[in-house]
Amino acid sequence: MNIIDDAISTEATRKNVRLMIPVMIHWAKTGHNEHTYGDLAHAIGKSKFLGIGHALYFVQQVLDNLSTKSGREIPTLNSLCKNAKTMLPSEGFEFVSPQYNDLDENGKRVFVKGLDSNAMNFPHWDWVLKELELKEAVPFTEKQLEAIKNPRCIYGGEGEEHKALKEYICQHPESINYKDVDFAETEHILPSGDRLDVYFELSDGTHVAIEVKPGISPDQDIARGVFQCVKYYAVMDALRNIECKDYEIKVLLVTAGKISSQNKVLVEELDVEYVEGFKYE
Repeated sequence: MNIIDDAISTEATRKNVRLMIPVMIHWAKTGHNEHTYGDLAHAIGKSKFLGIGHALYFVQQVLDNLSTKSGREIPTLNSLCKNAKTMLPSEGFEFVSPQYNDLDENGKRVFVKGLDSNAMNFPHWDWVLKELELKEAVPFTEKQLEAIKNPRCIYGGEGEEHKALKEYICQHPESINYKDVDFAETEHILPSGDRLDVYFELSDGTHVAIEVKPGISPDQDIARGVFQCVKYYAVMDALRNIECKDYEIKVLLVTAGKISSQNKVLVEELDVEYVEGFKYE
C-alpha cells in the first residue's frame, strides 16, 4: 500500500495531504518560510479549510512513516506554515515537537527558525516526492503561464492617477515606510534607458526603485510591473558592480488597487516586495 494510504484512513484527508505536501516542498525548495495557513488553503484550491490542522497532523505522520521506512531523517515541513497574526505555528504544532508550547515567544521563534532552515536546506525533497508517488507542485497552470508570457494589454500614455501617485510617493516617502531620504525624484533614468516611477537614495546608502500602478491597472499590467521590478533590480545590481560599491538595493511595487491571487503567487515566486491598496490624500 502507498505510504499515504497506509497512514490515512479517509479518502478526503488523503486527497488534502497529497495536495499539501508538494506545495510545502515547493516552499522549502524555494526558501519560502513566511506562509500562513490561509496561504496553504488557497494553494490547494480552498477558500476556507477548517480541517487544516488535522491534515497537517497527517502530513507530519506521512513524513515520519517514510523516515522510519527508509532510515533517512526527514525534516518537518509544518514549521513553514504559520499563523497570520503571530507568524508562528499554532499551538497544535506540539504534535511535531511536544516541547513547543512550553517555550516563550522568543524561544519559539528561535526554534522554528532552525526547523525552517532544516527544511529549506534538505537536499532530498525530490526523493520524498518520488517515494510518496507525488508530482512536484507548479505555481501556474499552462493557461496562466501563457497569459503571463504573452500579455495582450494595450498600454496608453500616463494617466492623471499614475502621475499623482508618483508625485505623492516621491514627496511622502514615509507613506511607504521609508525615512531618512537624501535624494528623491520621479522618472529616474537607469543606464538601460528604463525610467523608474520613483527613486530614493537613503542616508544609509540604500538605493530604492519603485514601480507604481494606478487602481485602473488590469491584472496583466500588474504582472508586467512585477517583471519590471525584476529587471530594475538586475540593472541596478549591474550598475553597483561596475561602480565597485556595496550599497543595498531595494525594489518595490506599489499598487493603488488590490493584487489578484495569481499575481500574488507571481510576486512571491519572483521575490518582489509590494504594497497593495495604496491610498493617498
